Amino acid sequence: MERPIKKDPGTHYTKLDTPSLILDLDAAKTNLTLISTKLNSLKLKVRWNVNSHLTKDILSLQMKSVSDTKGISVTNISQASVFSSLSDDIIVNNVVLSESKLSSITELNASPVYSSILQLNKIKSIYSGGLYIKIRIDSDFKFESDVIKYLLNENYSIKGIIFEFYKYEKSKNHVVQKFLNNYPSTLNITDNFIASGDIAIDDYEKLDPNFTEIIIDKLPLTDIDCIESNPQVKESVKVLTTVLSKPDSERIILDTGQKAVNIDYGFPKVKNIQSAQIGYLSAEHTNIELNDQDHSALNIGDKIELIPSDISSIMNQFNFLSVVKNDKLISTYEITARGAYK
Repeated sequence: MERPIKKDPGTHYTKLDTPSLILDLDAAKTNLTLISTKLNSLKLKVRWNVNSHLTKDILSLQMKSVSDTKGISVTNISQASVFSSLSDDIIVNNVVLSESKLSSITELNASPVYSSILQLNKIKSIYSGGLYIKIRIDSDFKFESDVIKYLLNENYSIKGIIFEFYKYEKSKNHVVQKFLNNYPSTLNITDNFIASGDIAIDDYEKLDPNFTEIIIDKLPLTDIDCIESNPQVKESVKVLTTVLSKPDSERIILDTGQKAVNIDYGFPKVKNIQSAQIGYLSAEHTNIELNDQDHSALNIGDKIELIPSDISSIMNQFNFLSVVKNDKLISTYEITARGAYK
C-alpha cells in the first residue's frame, strides 16, 4: 500500500482516502484497561506478541498501559531487530537453525524457541545461549517426556516452557500442574511457564496458577475471531472502503480487494449492514450482495467499513494506521515491521 494522501488532524475518518486502515484509539485503550484489570489480581507477567500489529507505537501503548509487561514475542529476527529498541527481553517464535541467524539472535539479546529433539540437536554445536521450549496444547495433546529427559541430560540453558493453546478450554485449567506431576524433574530445568495462544480475557483467571507469564496475541487490536471470543472488548480496527459501482439491483462493488484485505483466514465482515454478504474479492475490488432495502440505501461514493478476519495479516498489507479519536483523525502510526519476514 502507498503512503496515504495527507489529511489534516481533525478530519472526520469517513473523509480519509480509501482503502484506509483505521485504529480507534479510545477503543484500543479500553481494551488495554480490560486486560490490565483482569491481570491485576494475578501473578502473571505480560509478553506482547508484536506480530499481531507490527507497530512500535502500539507496542509503546501496550507497555505503558500494562505495568507488568516483561517483554515481547516476535515471529522472526527481522521483527526482533525492529523492536529491540523498545524491549531487551525478546522471544523469537519461528524456529531458527542457521548459525548466522543464531548469531543475530545473540546480538539482539533475544532467545529462540524449539519444540523437538531434532531441532535441539541441530543447533547443539552452534548455539549456547538461552532458549525456550514450546509444547502445543490441542484437543488430543500428549506430553513429550522424551524432550524433558533429553534436556535433563544436556547442557542447554532453558529460560522457560511455552504452553501454546490451540483453543483454551476448562479441561486444561491445570495443564502445568499435570505436566509437573508427570515430569517433576522439569523444575530442575526451569520454573518459568508461559501461557500462549488463543486465550480469552475471561480465561486469564482460570489459568493454571503455575503459569508465570502470558503472551497476549491480538489485543488491544481486534478482528472477527477476537471479538467473538471476547464480547466485552471494543472493536478497535476496521478498513474504510468506498462504493465504486452498483452493477445490478443486488450487488455493490468496493474499491478494496485482496491487496488490502488478506483472506487467508476468511472473508472480512461488513459492518452495520445486516444483509451484506461478501461474494468474492479480486485483487482490488470486493463484490457484496445485498437485499433490496440495503442496496437502495447505498449510493456510489458512500463509505463501507469492513472488520478484518485476521488482524496480523491485514497489518502487513498497509504502511500506516490512521488513528482516530471521537471519529476524528489525530495521528498516523507507521506499521514499522511491515515486510519484516526473515
